[in-house]
Amino acid sequence: MLTELQIFAVRLKQARILKKLSMDKLAEAMAGVVTKQAISKYESAKMMPNSTVLIALATALGVDIDYFFRPFSFDVNTFQVSFRKKSDTSAKNVNALKVQIQDQIERYLEVEEILGKVSTVTISSDNDVLSTPSQMCEKARKVREGWNLGTDAIANVQDILEARGIKVITTDAPEVFDGVSGIVNNKDMVIVLNGNRKHVERRRFTAMHELGHLLYDRLFASNLTQREKERLCDAFASEMLLPTSVIAQNFQPNDKISTSELKKLQMEYGISVDAIMHKLRELEYISESRYKLFCIRKGQNESLKKFIEDSCFTENLSNRFETMVYSAAAKDLISTSKAAAMLNTSITTVRKHLNVI
Repeated sequence: MLTELQIFAVRLKQARILKKLSMDKLAEAMAGVVTKQAISKYESAKMMPNSTVLIALATALGVDIDYFFRPFSFDVNTFQVSFRKKSDTSAKNVNALKVQIQDQIERYLEVEEILGKVSTVTISSDNDVLSTPSQMCEKARKVREGWNLGTDAIANVQDILEARGIKVITTDAPEVFDGVSGIVNNKDMVIVLNGNRKHVERRRFTAMHELGHLLYDRLFASNLTQREKERLCDAFASEMLLPTSVIAQNFQPNDKISTSELKKLQMEYGISVDAIMHKLRELEYISESRYKLFCIRKGQNESLKKFIEDSCFTENLSNRFETMVYSAAAKDLISTSKAAAMLNTSITTVRKHLNVI
């Protein structure tokens, strides 16, 4: 159990990381109220600031004072994640995003507990060792069957996941971030998506890809590389969004395929043309050479590339967390100021949207 001083030290460092400030820059932002050396002592839990410095720290870092003393519900560094990022993402940006994710998950879990809506997911007890995409496709079919989805298109991925007790959180993140997932405190399955991701089909695919990690990471063969594990989760996501049986209803092996046919499936099932073509290759409906030719033609023709890569599926990005916070405020379970802090917005904004009937 961390002491109040230790909690403050870690929270201060996290708030600084979130702002992407060095100790020097934080001291500058506070106009000399404290030195870099003092900040270092605070973050090392060697001393606690007085109230004047505490207010200055909160102001400079854009957090509520209560943030510094909020107990930890989990440690993001032990979060079992599939963190997909581009190689040029800086360590500073990655660390800031991790702190941001931890903060959002903690607030989500807190409001769930306040409302008494805590839910967990039962993990399958099977012990199959998974090493091939076909095995993952079979797992996806079993999930669809267990969730009574049949072979229909999934209208809203986030709603489907949350209805099964999986917590889906959206965060403001740079373009290079797709998604992250993990199991918090050995019971809460969480998927975090980039709320700035405008390509709906890619966001849906990421959500299902992360679901694959959540459900089956523990069953992956020990000799698999991380890249091979990602491929397995891609196969799972593809089957969840577009069942193989639907492919069989729409195509014949080695038949010629028009981009219009592919776009029709994209609009109906919410999966990108690129993912559909990859699935057709995996199922051997098209040869490797035809798939490579498709990639070459797309790369050489800008209008074709735009037509293929444009998002065309409509899906509302729901916000269960925001709904829960306003519900807690309406029931007087939390104050308006607490709601504002949870939503990272102003009290005025909360009052404007809190229409109690």
